[in-house]
Amino acid sequence: MLSQEPKKIWMEVTLVWVIAIGTILAFKLLSFIPFIYENLWGIAGLIFLFLPLEWLHRKGEDPVLFGISWQGLGKGLLWAVILAAIAFPPYIYGYKWWFGRSEYNLHLPLSFWKEVVGFFLLVALPEEAFYRGYMQTRLDGIFTKRVNILGAQVGWSVVITAAFFAVGHLIEPRFDKLATFFPGLVFGWLRARTGSIGGALIFHAFCNIWAQFLRYGYFGS
Repeated sequence: MLSQEPKKIWMEVTLVWVIAIGTILAFKLLSFIPFIYENLWGIAGLIFLFLPLEWLHRKGEDPVLFGISWQGLGKGLLWAVILAAIAFPPYIYGYKWWFGRSEYNLHLPLSFWKEVVGFFLLVALPEEAFYRGYMQTRLDGIFTKRVNILGAQVGWSVVITAAFFAVGHLIEPRFDKLATFFPGLVFGWLRARTGSIGGALIFHAFCNIWAQFLRYGYFGS
């Protein structure tokens, strides 16, 4: 059974995160091996997905209680579509300003739909299971005070999980990756609003797909 003592929760969450990031980094150092280089994306996804699931299994915990289920998927999809309609159009202007681009000419590569599947199954699903499912739920046990934000009862666990999420992206050593903190807050809100990771998973994948549309349009394939 998982400990409910705040100090032990902190130690557990930090340890599991360090194991996940450390293992991914170890594989990245081995990316001179062709198989690992070609499948590093999938390897990272497997680590993020199965590490918390195995941890919960060993502790006799039900993943459903951590939001790792398909419950509320319809509600999550609805919220993901609404948020995409609100956030994606203005993001175009921020993207153009940041990268100094103006001309948009979209030509999708043949591999695009394979990337879409990857964004759902190898990126969004594992990361949301790890961060918003396992980590945010565990940290809820420490930060019990909540505020209501647009119908979701959220606390510091959302903010701290988003910080872990952003720092974890520094596996690719680019400081602009820390900007993932902000969508991480939205993913955390969706987890709290819908009761499962489904909405966060869908919106997370939508964000990555939208970024690819912009990249291919402004930079080419």
